[in-house]
Amino acid sequence: MKKVIFALSAALILGALHHAQTLDEVLARNYQARGGLDRLKALAGWKLSGRMVVDAQGLDLPIAIWQKAPDKMRVETTFQDKKIVQACDGRKAWTIMPFLSDAARAMPDDQGGLFSDQAVFENPLVGFAEKGHQLELLGMEPLDGKPAVKLKLLKSDGKEIMFFLDAASGLVLKSSRMMRMGESEALVEILYGDYRPAGGLLMPFAIENRLDGQPQVRLIFDEIEIDPAMEDAMFAMPDEKETPGKKKTPGKKKTPGKKGGK
Repeated sequence: MKKVIFALSAALILGALHHAQTLDEVLARNYQARGGLDRLKALAGWKLSGRMVVDAQGLDLPIAIWQKAPDKMRVETTFQDKKIVQACDGRKAWTIMPFLSDAARAMPDDQGGLFSDQAVFENPLVGFAEKGHQLELLGMEPLDGKPAVKLKLLKSDGKEIMFFLDAASGLVLKSSRMMRMGESEALVEILYGDYRPAGGLLMPFAIENRLDGQPQVRLIFDEIEIDPAMEDAMFAMPDEKETPGKKKTPGKKKTPGKKGGK
């Protein structure tokens, strides 16, 4: 009997929350929780430092991520004392894989396109109308035992992203979207947690990526720097002579005016 009463109470609470909230109210709660709309609009970049954990492969690697508006990103990880770099300068995505070569190389089109999409520095819930996106309040949906508000973002390019916000705090708990992986599509989910203050904002220090419901990668950050100094050059693909580890072969020095012979 108690279980029935609890279920009815939960249903009534969810129903009340659903009818009480409008899209504007949901967004206002989210903006306020994160640090305010003006602060979110002013955000131009960040550096995230911590660990990348791939449980299926037993990997726990240091990682640093720099992002700069509007579309630049650089990711560095270290594996077996070798630094792996992936970056996008806003047009070209490139990588340095020291196990294959010390030279910087452009990413293949499919990989580069996915990385470039991730490099776009924007909060989809902020200024969505000005970007040509549409946002719809779909109602309430339980998420891991918590009441969550479900939003659907229809981007100007036709792609859809679902957002699940904590009904009490307004913080984003999860986003999900269908993405093409080769010849098929897969459900990509990103879970956000361990929100803590950083540079006047409330930031998720724990992020987990799932593919078709299966955990893939966990990011656990120790430090988040808001709007650090970042030169555009750090996102640009170095040419071969500038690539770290590439040594220039010295040539013989010619003596001016000296011709052949002993």
